[in-house]
Amino acid sequence: MCVLMMYLVAMFFSLPHSEFTIAKAAKKSKLGDYATIMLGKWHLGDLWNKTNLRGFAGQSNPSDAGFDEWMMTEAEASSSMSNCGCFPVDHAHPGPKPPSGPSGVTPHGDHCVVGGGFESDWCYPCTNYYSPNSSTRINVSALSEKIPGDDTLFIVGQFEKFLNARIADKRPFLAHLCTHSIHEPHPSMPEYYHQYQNDPDYLGTLTQLDTALGQLFQLLETNNMMDNIVIFQTSDNGPHQGEERSNILYSSQFLRQCKASIFEGGIRVPGWMYAPMLINEFKNVTTPATTADFLPTIMDLLGVESDHPDWVMDGISLLPIVTGNITQRRSKPLVFKWASSQAIIDNEWKLMNKPNAGQCDFQEPYSSMKKFDDFYLFNLDDDYHELNQLVTKEPAQYQRMLALYNNLTASINMSKYTETKCGLK
Repeated sequence: MCVLMMYLVAMFFSLPHSEFTIAKAAKKSKLGDYATIMLGKWHLGDLWNKTNLRGFAGQSNPSDAGFDEWMMTEAEASSSMSNCGCFPVDHAHPGPKPPSGPSGVTPHGDHCVVGGGFESDWCYPCTNYYSPNSSTRINVSALSEKIPGDDTLFIVGQFEKFLNARIADKRPFLAHLCTHSIHEPHPSMPEYYHQYQNDPDYLGTLTQLDTALGQLFQLLETNNMMDNIVIFQTSDNGPHQGEERSNILYSSQFLRQCKASIFEGGIRVPGWMYAPMLINEFKNVTTPATTADFLPTIMDLLGVESDHPDWVMDGISLLPIVTGNITQRRSKPLVFKWASSQAIIDNEWKLMNKPNAGQCDFQEPYSSMKKFDDFYLFNLDDDYHELNQLVTKEPAQYQRMLALYNNLTASINMSKYTETKCGLK
């Protein structure tokens, strides 16, 4: 059995080396000699030691997390022309700046794609891919090859090389693909840009991603792997209201707010799981789930225990839900935090403090409020637009959720200071 993960992750601090990860779980499995690879966006710390640089988060890379192979950027990168793929040169007469894309682009490239549906001399700053290299002083090296074109197709191409090696050595694998699409900057390649009238850079890049994923699945199908594989796919946050987008609400079925908010528009995203040996028909699962559930689910699939069985496990295995009762209630709540805003979700109930707008303007009725309540209670089954404050109408639920909120906050602090020790930095 092989496991393929596809989603994005981001943090402000490095991932502690002591954390038990999906790659470490694969290495413990008695089901086979698992090979592991991670490709795309890291954003869980500095790939090498940078203690002499301001803003050092702490050296942590996929090798520390248990992966055999990896090729990663430290943070976000363009969906097109990554790894300096548009060949920077010095142009005296660059022509007009494309109408799309962030303000940080400058005219020093050749045949770049930075938005607007045409090649240009304007380009983004270089974002490098890195991979492990024990022969260098920092134990990593930058990819020297420039990558013109679609970044997701490049990631799929790197996975294909890994897959061919696994077919040759007949080893099962765990692959974690973290695409940069559809994070900003997301300039669409011209052939996709011109398929759309509205928001062509956004929708074009989304189509690029769909096309690349289609090629990935075709690759697995061609190699007769679709019957014995588990695939998870999701995103890490809601939409971002960039300058090149007319309105983000159609991206999230008009959920409230956007990326960086703990309202539903910032945290509720689509996701799916493919596992034909376990799931033989389409199922619409309504139980809330989170990426923290992937680790215990994979541990369940592989029959392994954590290296730290006494540490608190945040998520739950999804296997009992996807193989049985798809309306089963969660045994553990979900928690979300952004700056000083925090929310806890226990099935249909959500308690939130200090609501934040995220990377978009506040929507009504919150945009007209001069002062926010200390806490907001919502029933998401009845009110997923989060319009009806229920703290005073549901006092028993409020007290129950407040106790869960306080207990979970205390548990997180305990983990930070007595388990991973990341709170001692």
